[in-house]
Amino acid sequence: MKLLILLFLIALSFGGDYPKHVSQTLKKIKDNVYGVFGVYEQVSYENRGFISNAYFVVTDEGVLVVDALTTYKLGKELVETIRKITDKPVRFAVITHYHTDHFYGVGALKEAGAEIIAHEWANEYVSSPSSWNFYEARKKILKDHMDGTEMIPPDIVFSEGELKVQMGETVFEVKHLCRGHTPGDIVVWIPEKGVLFSGDLVFDGRLPFLGSGNSRTWLKCLEEILSMRPSVLLPGHGEPMLSWEKIEKSVKWTYRYISDLRTVIRKMIEEGKDIDYVRENINEALLKINPEYAQVPVFFDVNPVNAYYVFFEIENEMIEEGQ
Repeated sequence: MKLLILLFLIALSFGGDYPKHVSQTLKKIKDNVYGVFGVYEQVSYENRGFISNAYFVVTDEGVLVVDALTTYKLGKELVETIRKITDKPVRFAVITHYHTDHFYGVGALKEAGAEIIAHEWANEYVSSPSSWNFYEARKKILKDHMDGTEMIPPDIVFSEGELKVQMGETVFEVKHLCRGHTPGDIVVWIPEKGVLFSGDLVFDGRLPFLGSGNSRTWLKCLEEILSMRPSVLLPGHGEPMLSWEKIEKSVKWTYRYISDLRTVIRKMIEEGKDIDYVRENINEALLKINPEYAQVPVFFDVNPVNAYYVFFEIENEMIEEGQ
């Protein structure tokens, strides 16, 4: 638990003014596809919790939203932003994963008329004691910014494969590719536009958090994303990726980091090293493979946290293999 708390206490200091309203970050990405973009930080009172991205697609039959931001208030601002573009009804909101910075704003979207779609793991999450611990922790950090925020389960869930949503001429393929960043990651794919909303499966120059999903199957997710060859990839954090070259580079960077970490930890376990040794030496070991990791924000703090969780993952894998 101390390691998990450490992760959420780590903050990047960017300085400067924060957006006073979500709409200040609005970008048109492609015809009828829009996004709002949170700051590249951890949650703080100063940034109001606006650290993740949300997107919306306007169709002939209404609006589909992807992710809901970190609070009810931010969710309300997202709805207000949508209203600056269209007065069509907000019909669906797809939540890529039930982490606090992606689903706490769903109450505002439900008020606007949206049905909430998520993986069935979302129901397990909102009913678990640990989720309420995170909720209370968010209230301590965000204080009045959390007013009106509730943990609301989805209206529509699925587990395997995909769920198709058709609105007018636009078909949205809502897919569960694997257990990756969380047990319930889903992506939204618009084949006709080549647009993929990836949630937190792809990172660009930032370490992914490996503490709540599965690193081995996450790699399979990334292989699947590459096989889809999107022309636009819209991540849960960071800037939109608007070319195949950029997408391929970011997906492969995420893959390489996870793969490097797994390879080094497995070797250490095979050599008889314990968890304390791994945590103390994992940064140096990764930098020997790729010195550029030293330039990644919060690498030195977050990498040992990731190593802690992956150590036990790989230990269990080796037990299953009979080693």
